Amino acid sequence: TGSAFTMRAGGIPRLLDRIIRMRPAQAWMLTLLLLDLAVLGDLVTGPDLWFGPLYLFVICLATWGLGWVAGESVALGSMALTFAINGLTLYPYGSSALALNVAMRLIGASMAIAIIAGARWAYLREWLLARTDMLTGALNRQAFFELGGTLAGTCCWRVLLYADLDGLKAINDSEGHAAGDACLKAYASHVRRIIRRDDMFARVGGDEFLLFMAVKDEASARSVAARLHASMNTVRGARGQHLRCSVGTIVVPPGRLSIDELVRRADNLMYQAKLRGAALEIAVASDVKLPLTQGRARRAARPALETPAPIRKRSVDRRASRG
Repeated sequence: TGSAFTMRAGGIPRLLDRIIRMRPAQAWMLTLLLLDLAVLGDLVTGPDLWFGPLYLFVICLATWGLGWVAGESVALGSMALTFAINGLTLYPYGSSALALNVAMRLIGASMAIAIIAGARWAYLREWLLARTDMLTGALNRQAFFELGGTLAGTCCWRVLLYADLDGLKAINDSEGHAAGDACLKAYASHVRRIIRRDDMFARVGGDEFLLFMAVKDEASARSVAARLHASMNTVRGARGQHLRCSVGTIVVPPGRLSIDELVRRADNLMYQAKLRGAALEIAVASDVKLPLTQGRARRAARPALETPAPIRKRSVDRRASRG
């Protein structure tokens, strides 16, 4: 019974997580749909049945999915609707205490909104911290596989870049790990400046990074990859070190594809680019048939390229490609 209870209880956090992940348009559609149902029930039953708790549920839902401003807006709209439907019948003392009654209802709703908005802020903050690489500020591997799976299933052209910094180990050995960390920070900062806000940029290994973004078509994907590769090879470290990187690129046509397989293929291409020295290798996902044993068996056996287990926290926001 204990395990069964845990499974049932786990559904609520997953539902709340799904709501807070919704796009604003989707969250508003859900909010307005539930509000319409509450109004319809209120109209049918009249003043005989109090729909206050249902209205409060819709207000809290709007606050969780969209923030406190949306919550207050829905609260004011709900109060106006209930007043239009039921008139003074909701206020037993009539007009003599109408202003005070309305004020107390608004204060009560605002208190609930403040609590939900605070919980929302804390949830998003913890989600972000759990999915951010603390050294570079990029997404971590967990976040990339969690969020990248969504983009991998969209009906648009996409491009995935697997970048590896060449010579970072030599910098660590000759100048110390502090110098190497400074190089990683400089590289990540540069990449965030040249990509768009909605592009996914993650650090998935010591000196390995992934970039995943939507593009217009195959030609745009190839152009963006070449431009990003050229720019990423102009980065200088804190002590003037010239940071070079090898990039394997997978151009992803519309359709659902496995994010794990895309990363594996990009990893193989990156290794080929690395053998040529800070080069760029590009292939279309449907054309790539590289066995995992080719070139990089040590990476294929590494768990870093596997989708992480489901996690309990979440968030992110990046800059992006001028392509």
